[in-house]
Amino acid sequence: MNPKELKNRLDARKSGSDDFYLLDVRNPNEQEISTIDGTDLLIPVAELPARIGELDSWKSSGKEIIVYCRSGARSANACGVLKSTGFSKVFNLEGGILLYSDEVDPSLAKY
Repeated sequence: MNPKELKNRLDARKSGSDDFYLLDVRNPNEQEISTIDGTDLLIPVAELPARIGELDSWKSSGKEIIVYCRSGARSANACGVLKSTGFSKVFNLEGGILLYSDEVDPSLAKY
């Protein structure tokens, strides 16, 4: 998923015409620097296998999960972890929060 697609989906979610989960897999210190408005949960990618149970309700909901990190590499890894544990509707934000800042919201701090 590219940043503009995510922005459109976030806008649609605010109006009630779309519903999905937005998962941040960066570290807490990174989230303190900047975060995409509308993020539902932060689970650092290194903790994801041990904390996968926290997402059981997400799996049973059938909603899509969009995953992001700083540049897209960790979130791609997280998508693989989610898919290997039975999640089927999982999408990686291309370019992560850096590209999202470039293409959608330049007010987000880069680091």
